[in-house]
Amino acid sequence: MMLDTAVIPCGGRGTRLHPITRWLPKEILPVGLRPILYWTLDEAADAGLLRAIIITNPHKPQLEAAARNYEGPLELEFVPQDHPRGVGDALLRTRDHLAGSPFLALLPDNLFRGPNPTTAVLSTFRATALATVLLAEIVPEAAGARGATGRARIRSEADGSLRVTEVADKGRGRFDATAEATAVTPIGRMAFPGGVLAEFEEIGRGLPPGVELGDVPMLQRLARRNALTGVVNRAAFYDVGTPEGYRDAVAAFPPHT
Repeated sequence: MMLDTAVIPCGGRGTRLHPITRWLPKEILPVGLRPILYWTLDEAADAGLLRAIIITNPHKPQLEAAARNYEGPLELEFVPQDHPRGVGDALLRTRDHLAGSPFLALLPDNLFRGPNPTTAVLSTFRATALATVLLAEIVPEAAGARGATGRARIRSEADGSLRVTEVADKGRGRFDATAEATAVTPIGRMAFPGGVLAEFEEIGRGLPPGVELGDVPMLQRLARRNALTGVVNRAAFYDVGTPEGYRDAVAAFPPHT
């Protein structure tokens, strides 16, 4: 099946940006005089995707209202996630909409300026037929504006592609890059084959009560069986889910006209 669908989880509380996100969802905070979510939708459309499934939270009605005013070429669908239980749980909510099709997950609190990262992930997924994740190279001086994602280990293949061999658990607070000059970490663009949702569900059944189902356990499982490729991000990257990253994005993005 052709991958033509973006899945965009927007059900989280945005706790890293409190207090402002107590009243306004982070996905519609302004960057370049338009909602953050619009930049993510533009990226998906520019990569040639045709449809976007947006996972919403009923407690954030402003989000869906703003999304419905988006004027791009994507066909938009909305799926509710009544309580934020992790990225993996959000993806599982789209099962009926996807009907076994592959998809590309885009986390809207990661913004980019430069070469379209979704295009790069999509190209590698189509070439390898393997799950593909975007990788960021993070130096210590940039770690303060990055979330606490886990490091990845990668291996170069004979065909020039990268195979992700290990993904560490997420930490807390900010990314820790002190152990090495440059660290590599997965960030929020992931292409998955359609069958992956059954694996997310299997992982979820093994979690203790109250533990969120994130994306990292799935990436770790794929890496262990040599089924995860990586693409190094070549664009400027802003983690707008942190105050520092949001500030930097506001300064970097020109007003959209």
